Amino acid sequence: MFCEIANPFIRRILQEVGLVAGSMRPYVVGGFVRDSLMGKESQDLDVVVESSGSHNGITLAQKLADKWQVDVKSHQDFGTATVNHPEGLKIDFVTARCETYTQAGILPTVKFSQITDDLWRRDFSVNAIAISLSSDQFEQVLDPTNGIADLEGKRIRVLHAESFSDDPTRIFRALRYAVRFQFQIETETEKLMQSAIDRIGILSDARIRNEIERIFQEACVVEIMQWLSALGICQAICSQWQLPSDFESIWHNLQSHLEWAERHLDNDVLNAEALPWMALNLPSTGQERLSLPGRLRQKLVAHKELAQRLLYEPLTPMMKPSQIYQFLKPHPIEALVYHLPQPQIEQYLTQLRRIKPNKTGNDLIADGWTAGPNLAQALWEDFARQLDKCG
Repeated sequence: MFCEIANPFIRRILQEVGLVAGSMRPYVVGGFVRDSLMGKESQDLDVVVESSGSHNGITLAQKLADKWQVDVKSHQDFGTATVNHPEGLKIDFVTARCETYTQAGILPTVKFSQITDDLWRRDFSVNAIAISLSSDQFEQVLDPTNGIADLEGKRIRVLHAESFSDDPTRIFRALRYAVRFQFQIETETEKLMQSAIDRIGILSDARIRNEIERIFQEACVVEIMQWLSALGICQAICSQWQLPSDFESIWHNLQSHLEWAERHLDNDVLNAEALPWMALNLPSTGQERLSLPGRLRQKLVAHKELAQRLLYEPLTPMMKPSQIYQFLKPHPIEALVYHLPQPQIEQYLTQLRRIKPNKTGNDLIADGWTAGPNLAQALWEDFARQLDKCG
């Protein structure tokens, strides 16, 4: 079976990879092949090269980098390299390998091997299909795990019974793929997945955090997160974590808030990556479990503080601009954007916070005031009158 690479630019580049490889046997694998067979565009290029003597993935990457006159980033211990084609295409090269998990949940022990071994080590059959780039077999498909049949049947299927136990991050990926492609998780695979949910607890903080951030990049975040919650995966990460029951409306509202911010706050530094984490309602114990960066945790604390304050002291149309300013000034911009739409918050973000006081402390001292609490109060009263006039 052959698979014609539809994009002429990518096809030309991959033909060049095969020509430069010579006797080395390169294959494009993974997401690019899966998407190509589904008739979807992809530039996710992973090339696997079978090791032969002193030749491996790094060897081919270096040859292409020399030909294209670009740099190559390589990792000798793993036999991997990355080359950026001068026309803007990134290609990752790996050496075909097999893996052994000495302990579940940690990264495996790797040794170089053949392409079929490399395909059998992968997460799901739909990701275990290869297309040859060798000149004499260009575009020939290699499918030892029957991944094409699963693509046609719209199934997500693991390749061995210990797959989820060996690497519980595959649970997250199975759900992402199932929702993204509207596939069904094969019955036995679903049983294996559910039986391995408690293994999520042994994953490192960084690996879980990375999987959640990958979910944020998906178009169907709500469905994936609701599935994670229904399966008990949120609780497996942190026993106190409950996804909000109205997460769907929270998430959709958040997207409109970010669109508003993009239109009106284009000159501000907004850490937009913090807002999805706010929507998850992750308790402090969960934040510690995932080792969220200190700055992000500060944003999450500020968000909860503002939420509590708005619950007991709601903003009202009767508030003067100076009162709005005083109420909202202590809170970071991310928390304010999260709690849109409220006209008082919009007024503060677009107008009030940009107003500069007409008078400074030096001005009042020049008028005879003495530095101290009275001076600070006088400064605020003068600025409040200025705000109320502008509002």
